[in-house]
Amino acid sequence: MRRLALCKLLVLLSFCFTVVYVYFISDTKSNVVTDKDQSLKLRFLDDKRKNEQRIVLSFVVCDSRFNESLNVIKSVLLFTTTPVYFVIFTDDQLRGKFNETLSKWRSLVNNQLDFELQRINFPEAHEEEWLNLFSKCAAQRLFIPKLITHIDSMIYVDTDTLFLGPVDELWHSFSQFNSSQISAMTLEDDNPNVSWYPRFAKHPFYGRYGLNSGVMLMNLTRMRDFGWDAYVTPIMLKWKLYIPWGDQDIINIIFHYHERAVRVLSCRYNYRSDQCMYGDACSDATSRGVFVLHGSRRIFHNQKQPAFQAIYRAIEEYELGMDPMIVLAKLEQYLSEAPQTNCGNLKDAFLRVPTETLTHLQTKPDR
Repeated sequence: MRRLALCKLLVLLSFCFTVVYVYFISDTKSNVVTDKDQSLKLRFLDDKRKNEQRIVLSFVVCDSRFNESLNVIKSVLLFTTTPVYFVIFTDDQLRGKFNETLSKWRSLVNNQLDFELQRINFPEAHEEEWLNLFSKCAAQRLFIPKLITHIDSMIYVDTDTLFLGPVDELWHSFSQFNSSQISAMTLEDDNPNVSWYPRFAKHPFYGRYGLNSGVMLMNLTRMRDFGWDAYVTPIMLKWKLYIPWGDQDIINIIFHYHERAVRVLSCRYNYRSDQCMYGDACSDATSRGVFVLHGSRRIFHNQKQPAFQAIYRAIEEYELGMDPMIVLAKLEQYLSEAPQTNCGNLKDAFLRVPTETLTHLQTKPDR
């Protein structure tokens, strides 16, 4: 009997030891996995934090718009101190030129500038139609959400735009999106007698006046969730004979049916000659200053609006590393020398934001 009891005790002790051992091993493995997961989580948060600290800006450029697009970058760096990451869609002809120029600029601005170059990439089924829908390659913007899934949000601009203030202000608009908004743009115009869409459009468009897509905030994550890519080609095929402004018209058609998905920005963030050529048509820019200047219809390169040409010239002549206040002096000089026009009469609106920005950047803090 004693031997039987002793055997039972040994079996029980053995069982208890096994249970404790298995628990210990399992707990150790669990801790190892947890530590690994925690490391990955911290690395992910670190990458996310880095991305949140930079502004992402994108444009598409082919053929002869290289120098014009460099002015976009120059204007951003001139008025902005936050790191800016440029995503540039371009053809093979310009890739080498961009890489050489921007690599040099990156060292001049202490790595405030970074960039990636993306190839032009349209769906094969209708590649030629997409390539030449408006100006060459312009429709590439419609496919950006699908093509760069590693980017959450970006500011898209046409190459004929110039920033006159820190891009941070416009980037902040993303934080003002409500839960249904995937993008933000300005109206084409808020006057039915001037706006192109209510007078001439033969297709659906946003609201009463339509949207101008020269400056477009794109929450790419939300656009992917929205199913943006599925809308684009069917709309092009249905309306291709009636969309003279190409990708902008397609954007208008999409937001005609999804008005709640777009946020309307102030006209000062996409200021075109339409806002001043017939008189002051953007009171917000007059009172607070023009923030982004858009030289649509080649205004920067012809004699139709000397004030726009004057601003473009002052920024084009600026070289990174120079004293930025030289640009301010040239802006004032060239605007004063420009022939008098309705747009030229709003000189103060053009100078307000760059003057405030550069004066602030040059002011040394008290010790």
